[in-house]
Amino acid sequence: MSKQVDLLVRCTEIHWSSAALALEALHKQVLPFLLRRLKEDVLNDLPPKIIQDYFCELSEMQKFLYDDFSKSQARLTAEDAVRSAKPGEQQHIFQSLQYLRKLCNHPAMVLKTDDDIKAALQKVGQKPEKTNLFDINHAPKLLALRFVTTTPK
Repeated sequence: MSKQVDLLVRCTEIHWSSAALALEALHKQVLPFLLRRLKEDVLNDLPPKIIQDYFCELSEMQKFLYDDFSKSQARLTAEDAVRSAKPGEQQHIFQSLQYLRKLCNHPAMVLKTDDDIKAALQKVGQKPEKTNLFDINHAPKLLALRFVTTTPK
């Protein structure tokens, strides 16, 4: 039996009550510093929500990786899972969606090995020695975010 389980078994009611008292004392000390407010209480104090949609094209690297995925077996497996709607197949769908979401954020999120990075850079006509995968130009979504955050209001 592990040491923790052994200690729990040997705890008496006195130990439990003293632990409860210690916890209550701790709560009394910490509670004045906790600020808990309900959404209804603060909703009127918040500014109105602003939603702005910015459309941006995929970079050449992202287009290549997207096309590569669309020709892969993973896409076919995901399509079959959608058609069959079997409970065990749903994991493949979510993995495919997760891959595409990562790809749209930045290609570095899906290219893990140096060989994959070099191959992808060569396929889009860039020299791996001169181009960095972490260049912001490979992720137009980040370019749009930069534009939004630096544009004066």
